[in-house]
Amino acid sequence: MDSQKNKFRHFYENMIGMFFGYKRLDIIKTLYINIIQGYFPSMKILVYPKTKIGKSKKGKITINGAKARLHLGTAFERGKYNSTGLKIDEGGELVVNGIFSFHTGCEINIADGGKLEVGNGYAANDVDISCFHNIRIGNYVAISKGVAISDSNEHTIKGMEEPGLKPVIIGEHVGIGMRAMILTGVNIGNGAIIAAGAVVTRDVPAKCFVAGVPAKIIKEDVEWS
Repeated sequence: MDSQKNKFRHFYENMIGMFFGYKRLDIIKTLYINIIQGYFPSMKILVYPKTKIGKSKKGKITINGAKARLHLGTAFERGKYNSTGLKIDEGGELVVNGIFSFHTGCEINIADGGKLEVGNGYAANDVDISCFHNIRIGNYVAISKGVAISDSNEHTIKGMEEPGLKPVIIGEHVGIGMRAMILTGVNIGNGAIIAAGAVVTRDVPAKCFVAGVPAKIIKEDVEWS
């Protein structure tokens, strides 16, 4: 009996929080995705207006930890929402190990067999992430507007062929500037800073500031806050 009361109280508190604490949520989509993912009555996945989720039956959204949450389609200003998309194919998985927000306008595509893993952090407006194999984003990572991240060379140029799928690993406390591109096989060390517009094709050591096309080390032993 006590367990039923606790379950009801948990459900009630979540409903109050959704209707009064999260007034911007798309309530129907939030309820639906949490029910089919088995998180209801806890609300581990919060869905905001103009967000579309296309997930196959065998696609997964895994939320690890009692305090972990996934926010999909958040906006800095109320009412200014663009189309946001999360697509997970058969065998694809999104793993959330902290509190992570994909802001409005983001497009996240996880292909069959792909695994996208995120910690605490956020991806600002219009970020594009294409995961065919493995992309891992550590804790306290700030991804600025318009950034593109991909672990695959979807098209090859004759005479420049390379293996198509290579993991992308982004460490802890990394800052990625506006409209930067992080390409396949890149490993970005802890505390690194990627300048706006940089195209990262090679590994970036920890605490380095890189810029340019292709990105090169501009300064070492940097810190940002």
